[in-house]
Amino acid sequence: MTPIRFAAAGLALSLLCGGSALAQVPRAQMGGRNEVSIHQTKPVDLTPVDSQANLVEELIVNARLPGPAWWKVSDADTTVYVMGMPAFTPRKLDFDTSVLRRRLDGANILIIGQEPEVRILSLLSLIPGRGKQFKVDRPMRETLPPDLRARLEKQLKARGKALDEHDDMKPALAGFVIANERGGGVSITVGDLTNKIRDLAKSKEVAVQPRVKKLGDYDLIGMVKSLAEAPQPLQELCLDAGLKEAENGLASVRETADQWAEGQVRQVVAAERGYQRCLASTPWIARQFKDGQDDAVGAITSALKKPGKAVAVIELRSLLAEGGVLDRLRAKGFTVTAPE
Repeated sequence: MTPIRFAAAGLALSLLCGGSALAQVPRAQMGGRNEVSIHQTKPVDLTPVDSQANLVEELIVNARLPGPAWWKVSDADTTVYVMGMPAFTPRKLDFDTSVLRRRLDGANILIIGQEPEVRILSLLSLIPGRGKQFKVDRPMRETLPPDLRARLEKQLKARGKALDEHDDMKPALAGFVIANERGGGVSITVGDLTNKIRDLAKSKEVAVQPRVKKLGDYDLIGMVKSLAEAPQPLQELCLDAGLKEAENGLASVRETADQWAEGQVRQVVAAERGYQRCLASTPWIARQFKDGQDDAVGAITSALKKPGKAVAVIELRSLLAEGGVLDRLRAKGFTVTAPE
């Protein structure tokens, strides 16, 4: 597999892992597939386009109960227990399921939030093009502003790479490679955690099993192609995001997942998001996740119509953002309670 084909496949996994953490760009800002809705500056400034920057502070509370944090959405006769999920996790992530089992037992419904539709044949459809969507005719470094080029070359030198290592690919893909070209041996997975929860809901450990409702998936292939077609300002923004991730360093996937498993909400949401900020600024991608957020609000609202209790599993940052799932449910008049 060529470097571009490998990196494009990796980018697909990154999009696949990113989940609805990117789902905060209002529909009004989303015209064409990659209409630029930012005021471009050089050097690239991510602040004006980071729609995930503002969270509802009073909802960011570490859990005291064992295991991951839970929020409650309730009305007079129904409570929906909402678990916030990390955007992606390492394989074989263990966590205390005692609270989860108790809340699943007798629940009317288990709502599982938006995830990618993992269709291997569809993902492989990118490969025959050999990553051509991400190839460039002119050496990529020649298209960059001087400061961004200098930062890229500094990273390449530090890694013992040739300065023209990424000259044949678009800046967005180079940013992804820079951000993810680290060791550590962590095997990232998508869907394993929700599968574990679904299996638990249907196991003998839960006496009265809930009905399971899986919300609609998103178009992974369209997302990859959308980012490949991004105009130069967004391309540079994505390279900047990847460089920032490499320059600042990130908590490992394992460390963040372990913090989530222990209910350490503040630590998880405080982690640098790096390349995900690039994806959040790509309108067509953000719209896909916004649709999933709409579905989550609708499904929880519907669950509140039936007396009793329900359980929902929704991506963490999508829950907590201003204008996110919990904020919108509270605006509809439901009571939203932080973790206990």
